Amino acid sequence: MNEPLPILRASPTREAGLDATTLRRRTRLHGPGRLVRAGPNAFVDGAAWDAAGPRQRYVTRVHARLGRLGTRATASHDSAAAVHGLPALGGWSVPVHATVPESMYRGRTAELVLHTRPVSGAERVRVGDLAVTAVPRTVIDIAMAGDLRTGVVVADAALRSGIGADDLWRAVHPSARGRARAAQVLDLADGRSGSPAESLARVVFRELGLPAPVLQQEFVVDGRRSAVDFWFPAEGVVVEIDGRAKYTQERYLGGRSQTEVFLDEKRRHARLLTVPGVRTIIRLEWRDLFDLDALALRLRAAGLPCAIRPVRSARSTAVGGRR
Repeated sequence: MNEPLPILRASPTREAGLDATTLRRRTRLHGPGRLVRAGPNAFVDGAAWDAAGPRQRYVTRVHARLGRLGTRATASHDSAAAVHGLPALGGWSVPVHATVPESMYRGRTAELVLHTRPVSGAERVRVGDLAVTAVPRTVIDIAMAGDLRTGVVVADAALRSGIGADDLWRAVHPSARGRARAAQVLDLADGRSGSPAESLARVVFRELGLPAPVLQQEFVVDGRRSAVDFWFPAEGVVVEIDGRAKYTQERYLGGRSQTEVFLDEKRRHARLLTVPGVRTIIRLEWRDLFDLDALALRLRAAGLPCAIRPVRSARSTAVGGRR
């Protein structure tokens, strides 16, 4: 969920006897009444915290932190992505990010990273009581600060949500640091990628030196249409990304059992192999995309021309702030 959990702060609850000391004491409780510290002077119900997913916990930390910083702080980078429902390639165990005026800047901590690139009124939106960078600005901030994989995953998701490519390009300031990296991300971004895993796979294929695949190619077999994730027509290779969601989430199950979904997928696989020109189908999982050497061996065995030495674009994100 993108909504934060209800936050308790000492200042508005003193009248009920819930001062800061009492709230902190309740974080040491077990069972009913336990609180979890979500930020400075910010606490949430322990049972609700335990039941929340990683994104909702992180969004709660964002609200808790920015409530402390005041109205001149704008949630940005990973924090804005979480609020907008954009994906995170590395998960949500990251610091809160905010963009602030130069006068408010201070060094980063383990829990908070501040940035100072000015945010115009058009680049800022309100989400509840929180100021957040708009989606195009958020995508470009991440593209300039992160690596190519992360940037493409987030940019693809923004395009899938209906944000226009022109809107993303307009968010690239001509004098901003990292604008060349942002342009590279936008050149690769494609809203046809159906999931973060597919977006990541496209970047990985590029690192491996593969030819650009056709995305969402449709084949018709016995009157049934089947769109595949990646199609390499010259080599006759289909690549499909398999995720657990296909077999566990209701939006994919469509009222079917997991066994029925598995059998339907097996039948679809067999039908695709009857298409003239389709020699083989490779099925990849999320984890396969992080072992380039093993992946290259599989792809070469299927007849895809992989580079001998992959060009790895993933890097550690430098988040020292002031950008």
